[in-house]
Amino acid sequence: MTDQVLNILKFVLLGMLYVFFARVLWAVWSEVRTPRGRPIGTAARQPQPAQRQAAAQTAAASATTPTGRPAPDRGRRPPKGKRGKVARLVVLEPRQRRGLTIALSGEITLGRDPNCGIPIEDDSYVSQLHLRFYDYEGQPMVEDLGSTNGTFLNGNKLRGAKLLHPGDRVQVGTNVIEAQ
Repeated sequence: MTDQVLNILKFVLLGMLYVFFARVLWAVWSEVRTPRGRPIGTAARQPQPAQRQAAAQTAAASATTPTGRPAPDRGRRPPKGKRGKVARLVVLEPRQRRGLTIALSGEITLGRDPNCGIPIEDDSYVSQLHLRFYDYEGQPMVEDLGSTNGTFLNGNKLRGAKLLHPGDRVQVGTNVIEAQ
């Protein structure tokens, strides 16, 4: 082979190597791209004890497992919202909680604390009192309560309180919840 052919092959190999590394970096970036900083300007607000008790009673109204978590109620699901309003929350991820349906009424908190309306004890990315779903003048809202790792609404970091629409997805750690 001539020197020209060898030089061309070296450049082709070098180009393929750059494409390979770019693809690896893109794959890693797409898996790790969710930021994990503390939300700016949001203070952790603790719900009042009466609100905690009401949320716990709402969750206790549905069946619970021996660990205290609400069991998936596949027979009697809360009805879907009508006229573009959210009436229930459905867990999509992780697999062991998939299908868990929670009626959206009053205030429901989510966190590792066993007193939360939706206790998630096995996810280290979830704070003790991570977020709350509540009703504000007939509109369902979601609010991050100053969690360390943040809450994501439709892939965007949640800052403050936001209105929930049907089809919105809330991600807390490895848990994904859809509003219906």
